[in-house]
Amino acid sequence: MMKSLFKLVLSLLSSFIIFFVVTDVGKSYVHAIVPEEMAPLVKNKENQKIAYLTFDDGPSLNTMDILKILDRYHVKATFFVKGNEEPYAKECYEAILSHGHTIALHSFTHDYSIVYRSPESFFEDLNKLETMLQKEFGIKSRIVRLPGGSNNRLMHQAATKPIINGILQQLTEKGYIYVDWNIDSTDGFSPSISEQQIISSVRKGTKDQKHVNILLHDINSMKNTVKALPDIIEYLKKEGYSFDAIDETTPKLQFN
Repeated sequence: MMKSLFKLVLSLLSSFIIFFVVTDVGKSYVHAIVPEEMAPLVKNKENQKIAYLTFDDGPSLNTMDILKILDRYHVKATFFVKGNEEPYAKECYEAILSHGHTIALHSFTHDYSIVYRSPESFFEDLNKLETMLQKEFGIKSRIVRLPGGSNNRLMHQAATKPIINGILQQLTEKGYIYVDWNIDSTDGFSPSISEQQIISSVRKGTKDQKHVNILLHDINSMKNTVKALPDIIEYLKKEGYSFDAIDETTPKLQFN
């Protein structure tokens, strides 16, 4: 009986593609595809209260302080990064990885006049970021957050709506997964947004939400994001949320 059970377990294990892999072979970090056999585990994730802390626009001079807070609370997060070529940024990219967080794609420039000029211009900018991350840090990701999200202000303008729609279509065709959010902490509006406003926005957004994907920013001028982060984490823990980083098994949250 035990021998048969052992063979069954081995058979199942051998048929699985790894659910989530971070491999250090040649410093290559790859998000694996989810096999059909793992669907029950993905379904189980859908039934849990999970908070996804996401930080856009880094690395910045605040990144290391953010990482220290996440470490203190044993929380993993997702960083949608830009192409930062400042000397301090190299250490930040490496620290995000070494601390066990996810690096995903935002854009190289975050310049709307470049990124949203055309689908070709968008992917040229995105590929520049991908090339830099892979060459310098061995990072590969297919997870993308568009600057401003998939329903940004340009989506509502006649001249640029077809461009955004073309980008979204091509992202799917090329095998990327784009991710939006369901809670805006409002920290990206202005450096004048207070610590308490950020905390309040997150608290209000969690009402009746099982999965909370929280938009935060990792920008030099956003010091209040760092100040608000401990209270945000403590509140979410108190409300029964566990924390996770976004990967290809995460239930999709998309505006479009």
